[in-house]
Amino acid sequence: MIASTIGYQSKGKGPDLLIIHGALSDSSHFTTLANELAETYRVHLMDRRGRGMSGPQGPEYSMKKECEDVAAVQQATQAQMVFGHSYGGLVALETARLFNFFSSIALYEPGVVLQTQPEEWNWLLDYEKAIQKKDNRSAFAHFVQGAGHSPLSKLPLWYAKLMLRLFIRGEHWRGLEALLQQNLLEHKEVKRLAETYHHYQPLQAEVLLAYGGKSPQAVKDMIHTLNNTITKSEVIEIPQLEHLSPENRYEPLKVAALIKPFFNR
Repeated sequence: MIASTIGYQSKGKGPDLLIIHGALSDSSHFTTLANELAETYRVHLMDRRGRGMSGPQGPEYSMKKECEDVAAVQQATQAQMVFGHSYGGLVALETARLFNFFSSIALYEPGVVLQTQPEEWNWLLDYEKAIQKKDNRSAFAHFVQGAGHSPLSKLPLWYAKLMLRLFIRGEHWRGLEALLQQNLLEHKEVKRLAETYHHYQPLQAEVLLAYGGKSPQAVKDMIHTLNNTITKSEVIEIPQLEHLSPENRYEPLKVAALIKPFFNR
């Protein structure tokens, strides 16, 4: 099915629920989560622009366009519930802020930056330069270190690059490599929106803020700050999980089991 230039697939029966994937991923990474939730809901799994069933990001890419895409899918499906992961969680928050049509929002480690200094984004410039040189392995290493979700963040770049080359190969690497340019533009938006989390205070939806027990302390601090900011929110820690846990390769069933009670209210 197509809403504007944005593709999505639907499965299951029940109340409508939209899933928004994160950066360096697409709808195909969330099929296990979608299938599990489809036992209870009519699940709509979209591809954000720049991947899969959807059109390109476009020359004037912005968070506003992401929100308009979500709004188009919401209008087509009438989904009032949404699950967003990482950058998809930031998209969900921004969409809710602009359009206010979700009644329930479940977020797993949304890509919200609380406070920032200019030098903390040096990696983004290095990442962009590496892409321009078609040195995609170096670009990916800069991203992994800069994003701060990996123990590789504190190690020398050459070592991080070597470890990533050893452990991320074949089809897995080719999928990531194809999204490096999209990821660059998306993280420029993360940088632009840094320190604006207070804009989410007046959201009218019920918000669940979930995070993994193995995630960095900075992620946990972000979640609890959002909880203290958003009027109708609650926090859940899922033990033994990490940032990528909602994706197929990790622990999507555990994520589904803990967000279902929130949506079932």
